[in-house]
Amino acid sequence: MKTKDVDHFRETGYRLFPGFLSAVETERLLAQVREARFTAVAAKAGMNLSYRVVDGLRTRDELPEIFALASGRLQEIAQELVDRPIELMRDPKRSVRIQSYCRKADGFLWHLDGGAYGALLTLSNTNEGATDLLSPRLSRLLKPAPYLLFPFQGLLEIARPTRIVTAPGDLLILHGGAIIHRGVMQLDEGERTLLAASFDPVGRKKSAVWEWLARRLNY
Repeated sequence: MKTKDVDHFRETGYRLFPGFLSAVETERLLAQVREARFTAVAAKAGMNLSYRVVDGLRTRDELPEIFALASGRLQEIAQELVDRPIELMRDPKRSVRIQSYCRKADGFLWHLDGGAYGALLTLSNTNEGATDLLSPRLSRLLKPAPYLLFPFQGLLEIARPTRIVTAPGDLLILHGGAIIHRGVMQLDEGERTLLAASFDPVGRKKSAVWEWLARRLNY
């Protein structure tokens, strides 16, 4: 990993690796994903949007090659950007998952991740799906805002977030536990499919209240 990549990650809270997977690799993995059984996740009381998911337990058992990619190469790239040892999030259901967004109304509202660091590998994106991110400074200042003001999340547009639209094969590493971000679909037609993995510093202890909330808002 080049020094400039690490510096960029520390300054912005993210690092994009275009073409992390070749088109052939990406298509092969996408073919496996399309055979998987997705679970629909409904929007809940305005706190999260709808999407479809293959959770970590089923990814591990039914898509072992994809799980190995998340726990292997993706973790290795994330580790090179972080100055302390990391491991997959200990919740096996949320540590690795495949997420699919097929409507403009699908996505994620502004939030902080349950894991300290995240990897988002794009397998398909034909609806101009994007990840919007606030700066580290604004994320620190506005940390409670996505939850205290969830009915008025449009107010965060004033912060002029960075929008990242990824292509199939692109890898985005996020300091997701510290950077406020969201997932948006810009078109009514098409599909965005992501392999997502969450990592924590080894031995990290989490708030029981935070973990309860995260499970309630996910699946």
